[in-house]
Parts: sequence; structure tokens; C-alpha cells
Amino acid sequence: MDLNAYRAFVLAVEHGTITDAAADLGVSRPTLSRQLAALEDRLGLALLHRTTRSVRATPRGRQLYEQLRPIFDDVEGIEARLHEERREPTGWLRVSVPPVIANDVFPALDALRLRHPKLRLEFVADIRWADVHSDEVDVAVRAGRVGDPSLVQRRLGSRDVYAVASPEYLDAQGRPESVDDLSRHLLLRGQGATGDAHREWPLWSGARVPVDGPFVSNDQRVLLQAALLGRGITMLSDVSAGKHVAAGRLVRVLPDEIGARLMLHAVFARRTLQPASVRACIDALVEWADGGGPSRMRLE
Repeated sequence: MDLNAYRAFVLAVEHGTITDAAADLGVSRPTLSRQLAALEDRLGLALLHRTTRSVRATPRGRQLYEQLRPIFDDVEGIEARLHEERREPTGWLRVSVPPVIANDVFPALDALRLRHPKLRLEFVADIRWADVHSDEVDVAVRAGRVGDPSLVQRRLGSRDVYAVASPEYLDAQGRPESVDDLSRHLLLRGQGATGDAHREWPLWSGARVPVDGPFVSNDQRVLLQAALLGRGITMLSDVSAGKHVAAGRLVRVLPDEIGARLMLHAVFARRTLQPASVRACIDALVEWADGGGPSRMRLE
């Protein structure tokens, strides 16, 4: 099917002259005449009555025009919406963030939505790494190393993770003197992006120590609550644990040995032409970070 030929036919009917339709399409009059003649030959029907100055549809041509016009209206509407998405944040924006920073990031994205009334926001707080390539999400905020070179990364800052326990637990069970002592303690483990329980904890040296334990959760808020209740030692980010450490409700365990600094990135699929909603989202996240987002996380 030659859509260009059908569009030329529709415009010829609407303009009433080959000359005006050709000008609208940006082609010469002879070129358009040949295109229309080829369409009639292919269909085996006369579509237009021609005079030296004008054209008008035959009964079959009028019938075809009335069937084609709504189709081109739909196409033109789709093009207009796509152009609008390129120029202005509109339509659905799907953003995935780690649950631990969801409350901190949300105001920045909520403000973005309010600035752009045509923008609709789907805000997903999930420890799992959403598939940016499949359009499951448009933008993802990820902590740690982003190993996929096909993703565009914008650095937002960093956050620390470290081991903590309540003073009551440490008074009852004793304080570990080395990482080897961890095997004699109750360890509360988180889950990785794939949903598997952590089997290692990071060390500031860059090495890792094997861990096991009787409790696993994918939610740092649950691990925090368990640690505050004295159920064992866990790894938390300073977003979750910082204010409790400062208040003495939690104590860092082997602070010079156990821990890591995770980089925080906004990632999105590598595409040449991004919709305005994605560009605006990245700008909002960078503005949030520049305004103290990640540094604020280390202080709370």
C-alpha cells in the first residue's frame, strides 16, 4: 500500500486542483499527476474527474475519500501528540527508585508533575531493577554500579552503607572484634536487585565477607525495625540508619572495616531523541541532587 499516493489523492480532492495539492505536498504538478494516475491504474477505477483547471472526485473516488479522511485524521493526530511529547512533558512518565530514597525523591517529581499539567506520573518504589530497555520504566534511579553500557547514566551523588546493631543486642551478644566474629552473630540480611538474599557484605577495603543469617527482607525499613528491636546485626544505608546512630539507638559495628560507598545514578535507555518528559525528569533529579538530595541522605 502506497500511503503517499492515498494522501496525494485526499489532498487533490480537498484542494480541487492538482496544482494546489502539489504545492501542499512540495512536489511538482506533473509528479503528482503521475502518482494519481498510477493509483487509479493499480485500483482499476477512475477516482477523479479532471479538467484543465480543477479536479473532483468520481462517485467511487468520493467513497474512497470518505474512508481515507478519518484514517489520515488519526495519523495527523498521532503525529501532533508525538510532536507535543517532544516539545513539552506530557503523557505517562514511569520512574523507578529504591524504596529507601522514595520519600526523599518524591517531592522533586511531584513538583515536576505540577509544573506540567499534561504529565502523568507512575512512581514505582521497588528494590528490583526495572527493565529500562523494555519501556517498563522511562527513568530509573539506581544505587551502586551500573554495569549496562547501553544505558545513559547521570550521576546524582553517593550514599554510605554500613553494619549496625542496637546497644541492647551488642550488650547481650558481645561486640564483634573482627569480621570473622560475624559468623557467631545473628545477621539480618537484605536482598539484591534480583531478589536473592545477600550472601556477602562489603568491606571498605574493597573485599567482601561471607554472611548468613536467619532473617531476610527486601525492605530496609523492616531491617531497621528488626535491628532497633535487638534482633541482630544488619547492613543499612545512612538514609535509614543515620539518625538512629546519631541518637544512640543503633551502634555501628566494625565501622572501620564493614561498609561501602554506593554511587547514585539516574539511568535511561540510550536514544537519540528523548521525549520532553524524560529530559525534564533527568533535569529534576539532577536539580534535586544539586540541592543536597544525596548529601542530605547521609545526614538524616
